[in-house]
Order: sequence, then structure tokens, then C-alpha cells
Amino acid sequence: MTATLDLPEQNPDLVLDQSADDYWNHYQLTFALYSVSDRAIPSAFDGLKPGQRRLLYQMHDSRLLPGNKPQKSSKVCSAVTGNLHPHGGASMYGAAALMAAEFQRVKVIDGQGAFPRIQGDIPAADRYTEMRLSAPGAALTAELDDHAVPMVSTFDGEWIEPTMLPAQWPVLLCNGAVGIAEGWATKVPAHNPREIMAACRALLARPNTTDDTLMKLIPGPDWGCGATVVGTAGLREYITTGRGQLTVRGTVSVDGKNVIVTELPPGVASNTVQERIRALVESGEMSGVADMSDLTDRRNGLRIVVTAKRGHSAETIRDQLLALTPLESTFAASLVALDEDRVPRWWTVRELIGAFLHLRDSVVLRRSEYRLEKVTARRHLVSGLMIIHLDIDAAVAVIRNSDTVDDARLGLQDRFSIDEEQANYVLALQLRRLTKLDVIELQAEADKLDAEFIELTELVTNPDARRKVIDKELVETAKLFKAPEFDRRTVLDPDAAPVTAGSDEDGPREKKVNTAWRLDDRGVFSDSHGELLSSGLGWAVWTDGRIKFTNGNGLPYKIRDIPVAPDITGLLASGVLADGYHLALVTRRGKVLRIDPAAVNPQGAAGNGVAGVKLAAEDDAVIAALPVSCGNGEAILSISEKAWKVTEVADIPVKGRGGAGVGFHPLVNGETALVSAAISATGFVRGKRAVRAEKRAKASVKGSGTDVTPAE
Repeated sequence: MTATLDLPEQNPDLVLDQSADDYWNHYQLTFALYSVSDRAIPSAFDGLKPGQRRLLYQMHDSRLLPGNKPQKSSKVCSAVTGNLHPHGGASMYGAAALMAAEFQRVKVIDGQGAFPRIQGDIPAADRYTEMRLSAPGAALTAELDDHAVPMVSTFDGEWIEPTMLPAQWPVLLCNGAVGIAEGWATKVPAHNPREIMAACRALLARPNTTDDTLMKLIPGPDWGCGATVVGTAGLREYITTGRGQLTVRGTVSVDGKNVIVTELPPGVASNTVQERIRALVESGEMSGVADMSDLTDRRNGLRIVVTAKRGHSAETIRDQLLALTPLESTFAASLVALDEDRVPRWWTVRELIGAFLHLRDSVVLRRSEYRLEKVTARRHLVSGLMIIHLDIDAAVAVIRNSDTVDDARLGLQDRFSIDEEQANYVLALQLRRLTKLDVIELQAEADKLDAEFIELTELVTNPDARRKVIDKELVETAKLFKAPEFDRRTVLDPDAAPVTAGSDEDGPREKKVNTAWRLDDRGVFSDSHGELLSSGLGWAVWTDGRIKFTNGNGLPYKIRDIPVAPDITGLLASGVLADGYHLALVTRRGKVLRIDPAAVNPQGAAGNGVAGVKLAAEDDAVIAALPVSCGNGEAILSISEKAWKVTEVADIPVKGRGGAGVGFHPLVNGETALVSAAISATGFVRGKRAVRAEKRAKASVKGSGTDVTPAE
């Protein structure tokens, strides 16, 4: 007898009849839109991301203004996450710390304590640091109390927040921004605030200002870290289109045997450069370096000293540092920001300035409308009170002869032809307001209100009048940037050229594209310049027969956040495979397996490889991994213990992975293993005579193979 379980009938209203694909696509799209519009991409108008905007709004509401006592960062960030931004205090403190970092072009937050520096160190815990708004930061929130921007309900409906801040200077262009979202990425360089404010005034007065004039006003970026923009390539394209590749070089000088680094390109941390130098010294690529010291301190700033060995040139070391480390790098500008509908799009520098000026126009308009409403209401009350003062005795008599307040209100309305609001105001007056002096003050207030009413009406109805006010306020705001710290820091060197050659002891040598790629000791593909694989097909082969192909998915662009890496124990060789090439795996037992990479699924950064060639015995191993093509004349030289052989590559069939391969070098006369294998695209020679390539079935040739060399 089997028992049955009676389940309650399912409520059809609670059943979602939807496929898993549709469900996933819907919510993935929802998250993508949220990530773009509410997290990663800044607004083109106030130049801020939502988290930054909410942080500054909370600090304004808490009166953390310049001159006031700062507040613990933990308290500020907790208030933001509790009231406005429910995403965790750690992310909010990270955003706040960057806004207070010393390398920011304009510090929006005045931080006290250990905040990020150019060394790449992290800030102290939020319980140890304090913050308040800096003077430029306060200028971003100063007009919030004037109802200058729209306000909306917060996520829980318990508070309100601004849709944008009434910024008095363009944050996005002055400080720059970096953000990555689904399908969109922004990378805006920082600029000199004085130049940006001058350009704002110029475009306000003449919206059709030419590109040449604009480039004179904004000749190029100006990062807080300094550095040098090398050459003019990409500058005009960036200013006029919002996209461009700029070569940026740190400041590297030579003093005797010392090479001194005092400035770094934007986004490059000091410890990253030092780690790269140590790796180059250990690998022998910079054998002329004797020592490296980090003498950076808060008083003197960045100072990395690299000392050359005796007999080595410091100038050579300098050129190697620029060629092989991030001290010279490319800044790929991409001006992506949200428009009025919170939709991302590309902007030019001119358009971003126009968006800021549009914000300033809307701020002046909204605050003028709000103030006009207040002035109109006050003028109405004052005019009623002045009518009463013309016959104050009659007004007193009406009030005294009334039985109730309602009777008094109606009596005043009938006697003086005023409305109910004016009558209520008169009834609420204190007796001291009935003096003759008060009449004089009342007339002065009325005259002032009339003048302000006319001025505000003009601002609300006339855009030209608003432009004059905006220009005047831009002049006042520009005074925030008069201090020496806002002098131009980034040098624009039109005559300089990017370093296209490193140098060794024999003089210059050209950089070779993708010839130095390898799976390094961290288990990721990188080249001799520290760049991580972002294009092409990387390959790696282990002695136990494993093989791995990867296209670099999951790897960061720079050496910063290295993902979980594979085990590289027993790694034989690695590199980047050119299009149209196969990979030939040569084993100790004289077999070769030619694999088409298209038949092997590429793996991610943490992949440990898949079975490549099946080894014949326990003592067998892969001794060589050779990229091969189908070109005529390409051959493999294999050398065993007592013989050698040149085999035609075209005679080696293409097989799938996991096979044992085909025999191509017979082992004879007691031989047990191949010693080595090499490949040449032009064949091999012995002495001055070309060696004819043999078929796979041919026997090997007795004698040493060391005198067989690739043909030139």
C-alpha cells in the first residue's frame, strides 16, 4: 500500500508562465539599463554619477561646509547608504575617497586622514578619516536651497533628492571620469579648470566659436598627476569628436647615473611601475639597473630613483623605462555621458560645455521662478498693509466693532477693498507695526520688492538676461581656481615623439608586435611591456601534453587586477598564434601532432588546458611546440641522440586534439628519445648547401645536427 501526499492547489495568480530565456533576458536587460543610467556613466550636465551626487547632497544637508567641523567618513557614508543610496558603505567610501584623493585635478571633498595617493595605496578605514566639502565642492551644492533643480523621492519614499546638482563649474571636464557598463564605457581626461571656465564664457557669448579658437582655449588635458602629452596626434580629434588616442609620458629625468621619476601618466600607480621594473631586472631585460629606491614623501611628492650599473648609460635606462614600463602609455579618450533622458551617448568637448551651460540656464531660470513666486506673494501682503496704513484709525475701529474674527476679516475686506489673505495678515500684525517709522520701512520694502519683481520677471522671460547672469557667476566661480595648485601641470609637447624603440647595449632596437607574448609566472598572457592579452589567440603547451588556447577574455587591460591564474608547473612554451597558423607538438618518442586551433575551444584566464597529444609512455613528454603554416619550404629540424632529420611541414597531417600524433623521426641504433626540434620557414642549410626536406617515412641521418642551421 503506497501513501499519497495531497498537495494544496497552486494559486494561478502566483504562477509566472514564462520561459527561462525570456525571464533571464528581461532581468538582464533591466540590470544593464540600471548599470548604465544609475551607476557607471556620469551625467553630461552636472558631471556626476548617482553615487557621487548623493554623497555631496548628503554632505550639504549635514552642513559639512568649508570652515565647519568635518565628520567621520563612516558616519557620512552610512547616512548616504541609509537615506539615499542602498548599495553598501564600502562602495560609497571608495567613491568619497577618490573625490578626496590628492591626485584629483579639483578636490571636491576636503579629507582629513590617509586618503589615496599616487603610490596606489588604499585609504585608511572610514572610522579613521574625516571629510567635509571643499570650497569647489560647496559650489556644486550651493543653490540647492534655492529650489534650483528638480527633486524626486528617494528609493524608500522617506526623503527627496535632486535629479542633478546645480553645479557652478563643469565637474566632468575638470576632473574627468572613468566608468564601464554593459555596452558602454566612458573615459574622460581631466582638464585645467581655468581653461574650462574661459571656454565656458567664450561659448556662452559665441556658441559658434570655431574649433581652432576652442583649441586655443583648451589646448589639451591637464591631469592632477602632471605628466606630458607627447606630440599633437589625437588632440584635435579628441577635442572635436570626443574620441582620440593620446600618448602620455611620465616625467623621467637623468641626474648622473640616476634616472629619476617624478610624475606618472594618469591611472598609473607608483607601485605598478616599481613592480614592472623589478620584473624586467629579474628577467634580464634591464640588466643595466643596479638599484631602485622609492623616496616619495608627502612633502616632496613622487620620487623613484633608478640607478644604472657601472659601464651602463643612464640615458639608455631612461629609454628602456619608457619603452618597457607604463611610464609611457596611451590614453584612449571616450566622452560618453548621459543625456537629459538618462540615455548614454557620445559627446564632444563643445557639447559637454553646452550641456553645462544648459544646466546653468535652467538653474538660473528655476531659482528665479521660485524667488519670483516669493516676491510676488510678499508684494501682495505689503500692498494690502500699505492700504491699511492710509487710514489706520478706520481699520482699528472696524476691528474693535467686530464681534468675531470672521466679522473683522469681512469688515476689513469691505472697507479697504483687500482680499482675505491680506486681511488675515493685517489681523495677525503686532501693534508695534502701526508706528510711523514702520510706514517708512514698509514703503522702502515695497520699492525694493518692485525692483526685484521687475528684475526677476526679466530673467524668467528673457534668455539674454539669463546669459548675462550666468557669465557674471562664471567669473565669480573662476575665482575658486586662482590658487597656484590650479596652474597647468600637464605639459603639451608638440615636438616630442612616442618612444618607438627600446635600447640595449648595442643601441636601438625596434619593438616587435606580439613577439614577446608569453604565459608569465602569474599565469596570464603578457608581453615585454606589461600589456595583457586583449586580442589575438594565445597558446600554451605543457610537457605532459596539455594545450590551451585563449583569446584573453576575462583579463584586465593593464596589470592591476590579475584574475585567478592556471597552474603553470611544467609549462613548456607559450605565445600568440598568427591567423592561419597551426600548432605542432613534438614528443620525445619522435611523434608530432599538428592541431588546428579552430578545433579547440578557447579557455578563460583560469583554464588549466585540455588534452593535446596522447603520450606513448610514462617517460614520454612534449619537447617542442612549433607554430606552423602551410607555406612552401617550411620544415622542421628534429635532433635525436645520434641523428638528425629535416621533415617537410606540408607532409604532416592536421589531426584533432587528444590523438597520439604521427611518427616523423624514427629512432634507430638504440636511440630512446629526441633531443630537440626547431622550425624554419625557409628550410635549413648544412654549411653552404641546402638540406632537402624528407617525407615523414624517411629515416633520419646519422651525425650531429648542430651544424644544420636555418636558411636565410
